[in-house]
Amino acid sequence: MKTKLILFLFLAPALVTAQQVTTFPSLTIPASSRGLGMGNVGIASATENQALWYNVSKTAFAENIHQASVSYTPYLAGISNDIRFMNANYLNSMTNSSALGFSLNYLDLGNIETKDDNGATLAMYHAREFNLATSYALELDPQNSIGATLRFLGSQPSAVLATNGSGSIPKSVYTASADISYYGFYEISEMEKLEWGITISNLGLKESLLPTNIGAGIAYTSTEQGSNNHFTAELNLNELTGLSDLRASVGMEYCFADQFFLRGGISLENKNNGNRKFFGLGLGFKGVVKEQSWGADFHWLIPFATLAAVSPYQNAYGITLQFAIGHF
Repeated sequence: MKTKLILFLFLAPALVTAQQVTTFPSLTIPASSRGLGMGNVGIASATENQALWYNVSKTAFAENIHQASVSYTPYLAGISNDIRFMNANYLNSMTNSSALGFSLNYLDLGNIETKDDNGATLAMYHAREFNLATSYALELDPQNSIGATLRFLGSQPSAVLATNGSGSIPKSVYTASADISYYGFYEISEMEKLEWGITISNLGLKESLLPTNIGAGIAYTSTEQGSNNHFTAELNLNELTGLSDLRASVGMEYCFADQFFLRGGISLENKNNGNRKFFGLGLGFKGVVKEQSWGADFHWLIPFATLAAVSPYQNAYGITLQFAIGHF
């Protein structure tokens, strides 16, 4: 279907002014059904290669040598039927204290129609964007690690307008950015664990493309005595350009027999910054055979706030498939 440029307002998390439209929304869509099922948390508690999205530094503690996953989301299904987000990533634990990761995000924004103030069509085009990232994580000691990510981004075309002889038209944009992160944990007892993390993302990008984001998370995990059942709760805070841009997420996960997962959470955002508020629900399964594992995670989002009379998360769902080979 035809969609208007206003869709970017739903995709971009930071609108510094009412007139400023940011691009590269693919950097704001979590590539993890586990995290979204928990209300979009994971800076501290992300597991396996999904940490490539939430906190790269945690991948230094990955137990499997090779891990890969693919995620798919028909994004903004409540607004348009032709917007899709896909992610594929691979994580290699080169040693038991370091890891190298690769990730590709692809966002198909469908057909975009731009109009002037009088309603006349300026341009119609098929918009898409991608970002390709490579990351490295290293243990500082048995309980702390750091990580860094370099990313190449492209938007064809983007929300940025160029001027030619016939007026303003969308143009393609290519750029690069970087992220840095930290992760630490403390074992309170044999059955309890406290984790925390800090991330700084979108370094090097112009404010008009996407502001730098600072995120922090803390998580608590308790394992039931004599079983493989455990419960995890996490709080994440993300801030873009000021306290009015603060976004808070709280999520929980219950794991039964280290195979079946039930998840839930809530994400809150300032009404002047998008007002994207939703409950997240999720299910997961992990199978293990001789230390090799595979699994599937599913999420469903239930919005309870709107922007321009509609929520971008209406009818939002997605799935992540993953597998891991080798074990330290």
